[in-house]
Amino acid sequence: MKTLNVLLLLFVVSFTACKKDSIAPKEINEPFDIRQYVLVTRQTNNNNWVVNVSVTSFEAQSKSIVFNEGGQIPDSGFGYSYADGVLKLLYDGRVNSELKIENNLIASKKLSGITTSYQLIKIPNENPLNGNTYNGGWKSEGSFLTTVASVKFTDTHYSEASINLPPPNKTYQLFKNIAAYSYDVTNRVDSFWVLSDGKLEGYRQYGNSNTSVNGTFSK
Repeated sequence: MKTLNVLLLLFVVSFTACKKDSIAPKEINEPFDIRQYVLVTRQTNNNNWVVNVSVTSFEAQSKSIVFNEGGQIPDSGFGYSYADGVLKLLYDGRVNSELKIENNLIASKKLSGITTSYQLIKIPNENPLNGNTYNGGWKSEGSFLTTVASVKFTDTHYSEASINLPPPNKTYQLFKNIAAYSYDVTNRVDSFWVLSDGKLEGYRQYGNSNTSVNGTFSK
C-alpha cells in the first residue's frame, strides 16, 4: 500500500510539472492607437514616378497635420476619424479618402485615385536620423543616370556630397521622427526626406529651374 502511495505521488508531481511546462506565455496585443502612427501618401504619374509625397499625423480632437516637400502645411482644415478599423481623411469635415486598416497595415482604400498609395508607419521614440550617414543617389524622371551622393545627419543639421562629405552644416526641420525638410534659400531648393522600411527616400525640387529629382539612400 505504501509503495502504491509513493507511485501515485510521483505520478501527480510528474503530471503537474508537465502541465506547467506546456503552458506558453500569452502574447500581449496592445490596442491600436492611430495617433502613434503617421500616414505616408505618395502620388505617382503614368511612369510610376512619385510626383507628390506627404506625411500626415493624427492629433487630438480629430485634427491632422500634413507635412510635405514644402514643410508643414499651415492649414487647420485637415482632420480625420477612426473607428472599427476604418480611417477617414477629412478636409473641412468632408471625406477625401477612406482606408481600411488591418494588423496595423492599410488593407484597402476607396474614394482616392488609383495613382495614390498609402503607408502607415509607427512613430519612433527618437530621431533615427541623428548620427547616421546614408549612401545612395538622385535620379531625374526617365533617366537611367544616378548622381551618387552621401548624406550625414545630426539631430538638427545635415550635409551632403558626392565625395569628401563635410560635417553637417545645413539645418532641417524634423517631423514625428519620420520626415525632415530643409530649404536652401540661396539656390531655392526644397529637400524632403522620408524614412520608410529602413530606407531614406529623398525628394528635391529646384525652384530656379522648376525641375525635381528623387533619391533612395541606405544606412
